[in-house]
Order: sequence, then structure tokens, then C-alpha cells
Amino acid sequence: MAQALDGIRILDLSWGIAGPLGVLLLAEQGADVIKVEPPGGDPFRAYEGYRCWNRSRRSVVLDLKSPEGADRFLALAATADAVVETFRPGVLDRLGVGWDALRAVNPRLVLVSSPPYPDGHRHASRPGYEPLMQAASGQMTDQPGWRMGPIFLHFPVASMGTAFLIPTVVLAGLAARERTGHGQHASTSLYQGVMLYTTQLWMEASRAPAGFHEMMARTYPPGIHQLMLFECANFEWLHYSVLSGLTPIKTLDGVLGLPEGSSDAARRERMRSWDRDQLVEDLRANGHAVDPVTPADGVLRHPQTVANGTAATVAGMTQMGVPVHLLGTPGAIVCPEPAVGAHTSDVLANLTGPRVAPAGPLPSPTPGGPLAGTRLLDFGQFLAGPFGPMVIGDLGADVIKVEAPTGDLMRHALTPFLGCQRGKRSVALNLKHPDGLALAHRLIATSDVVHHNMTRGVATRLGIDYAACRAQRDDIIYCNTYAYGLPDPLGASGGLDPLYQASSGLEYECGAVHEGNPPLYIRFGMCDTANAMLSVVGILLALVHRARTGEGQELWTSLHDGGVFFSSDMWLGPDGAPWPRPRLDKGQHGLGPGYRLYRTQDEGWICVAAVTDAQWESLCAVTGVGALERNGERDKAEAALQAAFMGRTTLGWHRALDAAGVPNEVPIESMDGQAFLHDGDNERLGLVTSYDHPLLGTLRQFGRLFEFPDNPGPDLTPPPLVGQHTREVLRSIGLLDGDVDALVGSGVAYEPDDSYHWGN
Repeated sequence: MAQALDGIRILDLSWGIAGPLGVLLLAEQGADVIKVEPPGGDPFRAYEGYRCWNRSRRSVVLDLKSPEGADRFLALAATADAVVETFRPGVLDRLGVGWDALRAVNPRLVLVSSPPYPDGHRHASRPGYEPLMQAASGQMTDQPGWRMGPIFLHFPVASMGTAFLIPTVVLAGLAARERTGHGQHASTSLYQGVMLYTTQLWMEASRAPAGFHEMMARTYPPGIHQLMLFECANFEWLHYSVLSGLTPIKTLDGVLGLPEGSSDAARRERMRSWDRDQLVEDLRANGHAVDPVTPADGVLRHPQTVANGTAATVAGMTQMGVPVHLLGTPGAIVCPEPAVGAHTSDVLANLTGPRVAPAGPLPSPTPGGPLAGTRLLDFGQFLAGPFGPMVIGDLGADVIKVEAPTGDLMRHALTPFLGCQRGKRSVALNLKHPDGLALAHRLIATSDVVHHNMTRGVATRLGIDYAACRAQRDDIIYCNTYAYGLPDPLGASGGLDPLYQASSGLEYECGAVHEGNPPLYIRFGMCDTANAMLSVVGILLALVHRARTGEGQELWTSLHDGGVFFSSDMWLGPDGAPWPRPRLDKGQHGLGPGYRLYRTQDEGWICVAAVTDAQWESLCAVTGVGALERNGERDKAEAALQAAFMGRTTLGWHRALDAAGVPNEVPIESMDGQAFLHDGDNERLGLVTSYDHPLLGTLRQFGRLFEFPDNPGPDLTPPPLVGQHTREVLRSIGLLDGDVDALVGSGVAYEPDDSYHWGN
């Protein structure tokens, strides 16, 4: 069966988490991915999680430091459509295979660079290992943990954000190439990957009441979702979700056999005597949203993972399947992780010659973004639905938010709403009225993409399901972002981010439950974001496919599969046993003595990432602890290093470790995002943006997630008021002002006046 990226070749020069995992989303949608490795192979291959991240590609060994290797790489690049690299800025140029050399051999090539920090940032030359990015961006101090001070996040925030941004940038570059005929050098970074998860937390408004900022501030325990974690028998836990949209048959107290209105303490006491899995079953049977808190391997056994096809057998192991579900061009796993250099001879012997270069001079930069001219209708609510369309809008698409005259239900929770709505135009229509539905159909006929996050069956009842939309435009691209997914057993259920943090192992691993701690809800809401970003990748895949074939299609993603994606380095052996994935210590300091937070003399903290043998030897030498075994007794090595670190101040260690070549960072205090939002480099590079909001004054949020020099993105605009653009949008499909007045007067449409307030 045809796949979205059939005939597309991508060269993968990336190492670590973000690059290999991000490219995987392209490799399993038809692209021919060739992993270009140095002699001896990718230095991170020893990590067993690579079994999934490195699959579905071919491996070629080239020594880019040699003239012969560089020449062979350029010859290979002449046959490619895209190159992905994760070196620090300037490395490819020093090797002789930078953008000028690549464009000379292949003007249609899309080069995507994803260094730790954007080019021009003051930290651009610093090492970018995952915990160092957490420390330098403020993530370690932004998340409350089970002790005071910064905590090491088991969830790799920066890498898992960038793993979505890399395929987004590749696909947007390919989409622009279909229109212009030319490639370009686009970029994102690990630092920008962090920004994805700050969307509903890090913002500032000049005229907002104090409560606006208090909603974003850290709390201990971290918010309402932490309070919905319940201990059952045998120290097993479940996460009970509020605001799931489900209508229970019995109340929670009724299921537990307690008097109605019982206290939280009584409920907790009763649950401690229940078998966790039986209680989950009983609660679901009575219409409650709930999931067990499991280690990471549990998600591969979850019945919905199996039903969604996101648990797959690969070389005798159970791994993550394909998490983006294109129904017209389904993705597929191609092969297990290849051996180092397994395809070198075959690939180099079968180069087919360079791509045909476009005629004429290279184009001047064209503002508007790589998706300029694309229109997306966003029928979503809350965060997981609208966030993806916002990112598509940042790429230049015209995003029209279609909401009820009463507004998106998330408007009442102001900060999350603002975090996923910028750049959109709002048209307020009553879709339950025949005239409102007819107007929605007329808008669909003018659009390229329809996107929403409605529970299964709701869109059909409203008259905007795929069949109805395709009747308006036969090449429409249609995306539904579900809670659990399309199929049963839980396809008809609603749900919120914490359920999928629970089922995917995030709460278990980040809390270090295996050490006797309670689970820990991560306040960034990242399963919402994962669902949304999977939809961005899916929409872009479908747009590239349509540009080449004229075919639209339906696709779906889910919060549940977003959780699976976050635990994609986990796999089960043929006997069903999980591999011993690294885990946090009880104090949430790190994953081992060389990859960890340490306390210092002045009661500060330093984070080290001594990943290589040479870095470990330097760490031992500079701290004076002697020749400790890197993979020896963990507790003994950590105790020795901690004692040594108490002998010097934080700044003293930072300078000494830098001089010794040991990667390190001092965790910054995020101040609930103020450190990021008011950083001079972030402002200068467009990583922070601000705009005038009609109610809130100057609104400051994160800015550019990517850069396309040949197609600079559109000016970012503030989140709209309910129906702010109703008249403007309806005029664009032929209505006159008198028609709009009549629709507003009858309640079919709405536009704000001077009495407007949030939620209308």
C-alpha cells in the first residue's frame, strides 16, 4: 500500500534521543532513511533504548573527517530530499559538508539542523546533553519533587519536545519545496523543544489579575492532578481523572461503597484495601475516567496500546508501534535496528545521480511561513485539540477557530487557553442550528485541513465527520485527536493528560515509586502536547502526500499514544520481561553517578553529564575521588562524589568542570518562567514573543519553535476573543454585512462587543 513519503530519501546524521526518534516518525511513513554513522558507529548505540529509536532505516559508515568520506557524503546528499543533523552550529561547515556545499550539489535539498541551542545563543557552544538542557532552561526548578531544590526529571523534556519538532521542520520544508521547487536550511533546537511544554505555564500579562499568575505558579503537591493519585493495596496506585467529560453511572463514593459526600481521607482509606486492577475495572464500568500507575513497560501491555497498534513485535521484542495513524497511507515498521554499516556497500554502489536542479536563480526569502496559503479549520477545545493547529499556524497556515457562541470551554481556565490559541481567527457559530452547520460546511469547502479532538461519534452527530467534510471537498485532510484512540476497548472514553502520564510510566518513573515514593504528576501537561504534536506530524505528512498525488485522507492520534511515544525506549523481551531501563534514585538526583545533580558547599546544585569514558575519568580526577568504576557500585560512587562536591561552591565547580572538559550546568531558578521570558538572548532570537491583547494588555509567551530563512514565519498575533473574526471570516465566503447581522441577531453566530468578558 502507498505511504505518504514514498520516494523521499532522508539522511540521518543525528545522535541521542531527539534526532533518531524524530526521524523514526518519517522512516515509518515511507521515507528511505539512511543513518550515516562515524567509524565505530553512533556513540550512543550502547543504550538499549536505541532498539526502537534506530529501527526502520539503513546504516552507512562514513568518516566525515576525511576528504574521501566528505566527498562520499556529498554524493549521497545529491540523491536525497532531506538531511537531519544535530551537531553544534558550524560543525558541518568545518567538515566541508555544510549548507553551501550541500546546496551546490542539490538545490532541492532540505537541511534541518537541530543543535542544543539556536545559532547565536550565548550557550551555542556548550554541551547539550538532556539533563544539562533541563538545568539551563529552568525545568529542574520548575517541577516540584519529593524534596526541596531542583530535581532530575526522568522524563527527557528537551529531547522529547525536539523529537516532534524535527519531523515538523523536515515536512514543512518539503511542503514548501513542493510549491517553490527549492530546498532550504531550516532549524530548531533542544532549547526550543523545551518550549513546547511551557505553553500553559510560562506567560505574563500586564493587565491580568493576581489569580492569573497564581494559576501558573508551582504548588506542592503540584496541583489538582497530583491530588487525584490514590494508593491501593500492595502500594499500587491509580490516577482518577476529574473533568473528563464522562457521565458516571455510579458516583465515586457509590463504587467504593461509601456514603455520598464522603471525605477525601475516607476515600483514600477505603482504596488502600482494594486490589488496584479490580478497582480500575469497576470504576471504568461505571463511567469514570481512571488508569493504573505503572512502570514504563506497563504501557506496552495496556489493552488500548494493543488495540491502537502501538505495541508491535520487532525481532522478537515488543516495542512501540507507529503512533501516527494515517488511514489512507498507513505507516509501517520497516526493519529492526540495523547493524553498524550494514548497508554501506549497497548504498554507495547504487547512487542514482543527483536530483534535477530547478531552473533559474535561487528565490528571495518569501515571508508568510512554509505553509502560507494553507487553511485549517480548528473545531477543537481544551489543549490537546487546539495546540496542534496553533503550531500549524506558526508555520504560516491560516487557522480559523470555530467555536460555539458561548466559547471554547477552556476559556474559563484562562492560562491553558492562551497557551494554545495564538495566531488564530475565531468565528463563533452554533453548529447545532442548520444555518450554523451550513456555514461550517461552506468554510470546510474553502479549507485544506479539518482538525478537532471530539470523542468518537460526536463529530458525526454534529455533521462534521470525515464523510461530511469530504462531501464539501474531496481532497480534505481530516484529523481527530482522541483521548485513547479510535478502536475499543476505550475508544469511546474521554480523558485528560494525567491518565496517560499514569499509564505510560511517567508518574511512576519521575516519582521513583520503585524506591517507595508516591507517583509524581509532571505539571507540564506533556501528553496533551504529545497528542497535538503527533497530529501536526500527521497533517504535514498528509499535506506532502496530497501535494504529490492530489489525494486527501483521514488520520488520528491520541493522548494515550502520546504517552507510549514518551516511553518508546522501553521494550519487552521474548519472555515478556522489560529491559532494565535506568531509573531515578529515591532523592530524584539522577540516573547514575555521572549523570546526576550534586549538592555543593554553598547549598547550591550542579548537574553533571559525564557520558563518555574520558569525561568520567576527568570527573573523577577534578573531584579528587580517585579511579572509581563508571559502571560499578552506584551508591558508593555517588556518595564519594557527593562528599567531594561539598568541598567547593557551585560557581567554583562550574568553572573547574568546564576547564576539565566535564559537561555540566548550574540549574537556573525558572521563577515560573520569568527567567526565560525576560532573557535577552531569547528576546533577540525570537524565542520569546509579546503582543497587545485587548483584555490582558501586553501578553508575553514563548516564540519561534523553528526557523525557515527562505520562508520566514508570519507575525505572531494574540489569542482571539470569542467570535472576534466572525464577520471577517463570513465575508470571505460571500456573506454581506446584513447577512452577518441577521445571523448574530438570531444566535446562529456571535461577535463580541464592548461588554465582552472571558467565556462570554
